Amino acid sequence: MSPYNHLTLKDRECILLGVTLNDTYQVIAEKIGCSKATVSREIKCNGGLKAYSAVKAQENYQGRRLKSRRPRLLTDLKLRDFVLHCIVQRQWSPEQISGRLVHENSEWHVSYNTIYRGIERDNL
Repeated sequence: MSPYNHLTLKDRECILLGVTLNDTYQVIAEKIGCSKATVSREIKCNGGLKAYSAVKAQENYQGRRLKSRRPRLLTDLKLRDFVLHCIVQRQWSPEQISGRLVHENSEWHVSYNTIYRGIERDNL
């Protein structure tokens, strides 16, 4: 199990309370069970001591989490249309489509599992 845990909104509210009460980073860290470096980074990245907001910090965190994810391949309309054309018009299987893209050294690389997932989710 990983020793690292993300801060929750409750943790961020404890940090806000500690900042309001002028507690040290060490005291705040002991209350929420993390290192004082984590508390320091959290406050610095979200407005500093005078402007820290737990709600705003949580929104920033969620935004960064969403941006860190890789976009789904089949959201690319050209690739999606190509895959659909191969399935409907050429009657190719996802394995054949994936293999053909590799064989042609295409700029697109999509696994057959991704195509099957797209079919299952009604994206195709």
